Amino acid sequence: METMKLVLPLNEEMTAIRRHIHQHPELSNEEFETTKLIREKLTEYGIEIAEIGLKTGVLGILRGKKPGKTVAIREDIDALPMPELTELPFASEIPNVCHSCGHDIHTTVLLYCARVLSQIRDELSGTVMFLFQPAEEKGCGAKQFIDCDFTRAAKPDVFIGLHVSPEYDAGTIALKKGPGCASNDFFHIKISGKGGHGAHPENFVDPVMISAYVLTQLQTIVSRENHPISSAVLTIGNIQGGKAANIVPDFVEMQGTLRTLTPELRESMKQSVERIVTLGAETLRGKGEITWGDGMPPLVNDDTVVDLVAAAAEKTIGADRIFTFDSPSLGSEDFSCLFPEYAPGAQFRLGSGNSDPNTRHGIHNSKNTFDEDCIAAGTAVLVQFVRDYLN
Repeated sequence: METMKLVLPLNEEMTAIRRHIHQHPELSNEEFETTKLIREKLTEYGIEIAEIGLKTGVLGILRGKKPGKTVAIREDIDALPMPELTELPFASEIPNVCHSCGHDIHTTVLLYCARVLSQIRDELSGTVMFLFQPAEEKGCGAKQFIDCDFTRAAKPDVFIGLHVSPEYDAGTIALKKGPGCASNDFFHIKISGKGGHGAHPENFVDPVMISAYVLTQLQTIVSRENHPISSAVLTIGNIQGGKAANIVPDFVEMQGTLRTLTPELRESMKQSVERIVTLGAETLRGKGEITWGDGMPPLVNDDTVVDLVAAAAEKTIGADRIFTFDSPSLGSEDFSCLFPEYAPGAQFRLGSGNSDPNTRHGIHNSKNTFDEDCIAAGTAVLVQFVRDYLN
């Protein structure tokens, strides 16, 4: 049967599930009720649940009638620590927690991919993995799957996924070959000097002034070391030092992020940051130390997988509803920790906007709403991708 004819009769049910999840959002690594709902639904659909030791999140497995390749579909399930201001009748019931990033839609799409594919499992030659991932907003959920050795349940040959995009109309998708999202590396800088009274600069080494110098010089990496057409962003979002106007502290601390679109640029810019922090502070008689947090690589879409997504979309939503986006996002996605590390993959953008301006605010905006027609479109494209790939 045509894929869209399998999906559309489920519209009312999909909308109800999405609204339930939307009303009951849960923060990263606290998605206990969401996990419970996912497990219940997958069991109802006849999907095997792989017990790999996840605290939250679920790995579902569907085995076709015949052996073959394995498709892994990954979506995230956590919400954001921010209030919802949409005034929707099904708005979040949890204070200062909401699904303004659309992960409630992602979860619903993956659940109904599982349901539809379960109905047609006899036509599938291979295996489907459903990765309901926690903690994407904290950037650690994909690594939890890795730490739990998720591939012992099945070894993927390809990864696929989507993310809602208010820039595009509901019922459409947007694709891009190559970099789709940036790497993201958090860092902590400590600039040490020698404290003293503000009236006697001859007796102290001023870490506040050194920090200001280092902060401004770090931006020259983007403006004077990076190739002008290679996107990169270096942001200092936090600086702390001193407690009084006339007392120079012993040290100042800064925190920031570095984002790039290629592994090569990511590595070279990290080296440049370290050089400026250490040598810049040393030049002014201080000491600079930098510590890197657990980062994530850029998300780079595989050309062949993107072509396969386009073919699946043409069969379901139509060629006139497929767009190409030229500019990758400098935001990050920990889906990048899974591909191409384990297999090639791609993530496409799922249009979620309409003529209502409230659908166009953008993700991570408390007032943004999503056109629920996107759920059927996303589900159909993913189901068709699996049908094509495994047959």
